Amino acid sequence: MNLLKTTLRHFKPYWKRLLLALVFSLIGGAFTVMPPILVGKLVDEVLGAKEMAFLLWTVAGVLFAFLGKSLFETMQEFVQVKIGLDVITDMQIRAFRRLHRTPMSFFSTTPRGDMLFRLTHDVEAIQNLNNRVVPRILQQVIGAIAAFSAVFVLYWPAAIVMFVVFAIYILPSFKLGKTMRKMSAVQRDMSADMYHHLQESIESARLVRTYQTQQNEIETQEKKLSAWKAYSIRAALIGKVNWRLGNLFNIATPGVVMLIGGFSIWNEEITVGTLIACLSFIPIMFLPVRSLAENALTIQQAIPALQRIYEYFDLPEEHEESLPSFGPVKGKIEMENIKFSYPGSDKQILKGVSLSLEQGKHIGIVGTSGGGKSTLVQILLGLYEPSEGSVKIDEKNLFEYNRNSFRQQVGVVSQETFLLNATIRKNLLYGKPEATMEELERAVEAAGLKDLIESLDDKYETIVGERGLKLSGGQRQRVALARAILRQPPVLIFDEATSSLDGETEEKVQASLEQLIPGRTTITIAHRLITVRNAHKIILLDQGVIAETGTHDELLALKGQYYDLYKAQYSELEREVIG
Repeated sequence: MNLLKTTLRHFKPYWKRLLLALVFSLIGGAFTVMPPILVGKLVDEVLGAKEMAFLLWTVAGVLFAFLGKSLFETMQEFVQVKIGLDVITDMQIRAFRRLHRTPMSFFSTTPRGDMLFRLTHDVEAIQNLNNRVVPRILQQVIGAIAAFSAVFVLYWPAAIVMFVVFAIYILPSFKLGKTMRKMSAVQRDMSADMYHHLQESIESARLVRTYQTQQNEIETQEKKLSAWKAYSIRAALIGKVNWRLGNLFNIATPGVVMLIGGFSIWNEEITVGTLIACLSFIPIMFLPVRSLAENALTIQQAIPALQRIYEYFDLPEEHEESLPSFGPVKGKIEMENIKFSYPGSDKQILKGVSLSLEQGKHIGIVGTSGGGKSTLVQILLGLYEPSEGSVKIDEKNLFEYNRNSFRQQVGVVSQETFLLNATIRKNLLYGKPEATMEELERAVEAAGLKDLIESLDDKYETIVGERGLKLSGGQRQRVALARAILRQPPVLIFDEATSSLDGETEEKVQASLEQLIPGRTTITIAHRLITVRNAHKIILLDQGVIAETGTHDELLALKGQYYDLYKAQYSELEREVIG
């Protein structure tokens, strides 16, 4: 019932068009009852009397009824399909919008394949129901009601027989439908799992080839397909049983009506034409039942698909959209006693980290892998909320404001570079669509990307490919770097921003960054310590705590962990210089 109520709420904005579809369907239903009645008249009054004029008018009436039925049912289908597509579009956009507002923790625990399956295949299942089943069912139900009313007026015992047979059929059909609905829900989950494996396997094609695990991937998919196939056969068999059951009752009903109708004709209670008219109405009355049986699989697939889409409507939001805008950011950052564990994990990644950064200053964050460097930045961006501690930007608590309004003023380049399958220009303008050509070229120059673009045949219009695979790792990172520079943000965050660059390119980019950083609050997460040697302050994170802090020279003088990391990265000659 809740599923029905939720679905009906989506149709509420289109109630005028729904009313129009209902009117068309009612007129079509009126035309539906005309042919059987005219056929009855033909048998009783025309054939025996041999009246040619009445015969022609009767035939013309039947043709007119069929034309009228076809016309109004076509208009009803058109209106209803249009409404359904509008509703499905609304649902898909609503789920898509909520996905973009849900906390990042959802993405770290939910397979991408499952998300894509819900937004595509589940929506497709609902669309199939709407386009192919619902409009016809409405026509058939209204036609069946009209037919039952006509039979009741013509010969009520036949109407009672039809009603009893229909009632007997409903109970087993309902139970079979309930079973099919449960099985269909399992099928959807199995299909989503297969879709996820397919997507993951294709995206990691290079890794699969490198480690020669093709056979393992094929066998895994074969197992999933075999399980899905076996389960689908069982579901299809139950659907066929339901369909055959409907056919059985559809065949039995005319026999019973002919039996009681024959006695009534002998007793001169009804005419032969009346009995023929009643028999002609039986297929019309049972058409919705047969249609439901024939489309049971489509219907039962759509119900769990609706439930899966509705689950996304109830996803928690990262923050309320009504929160006040952050306003212009100056760049003072304070993080105090930050503690954090990823959802579903008991391991504490950050264990009371505090840092303070004045406006326009540059801080470097270094340390071994797994120390919490990138996690700290994600909390600063409001992508995750700490279990304890506070994040303040310009003395404002980040989590009391609309975080999007803060992120719009931050330029981020991470070690995991993502590019659209589009032109270089579109990728560069992604964060600032209104940028001028002069601004674009300045950002390209700063990121060391100019020579690459000039060497390409299509220059800025070059398509970079899926996830930027037509570019090297270093080239992709330079595009991402130029994209961040183009925004001219008051706060810059570089998360291993030069990790994929060769030594020569890194030196050029680093020189450009040194010109870009002054006046902007900058956080640089670095593996290569040379990247942060000019930072105003460097903190070394180790196992979720700040182990050391100071300038480059101060940390070298300590001869602690930073000193050891520095020694490990440079030659014996450099070790002698610092030693």
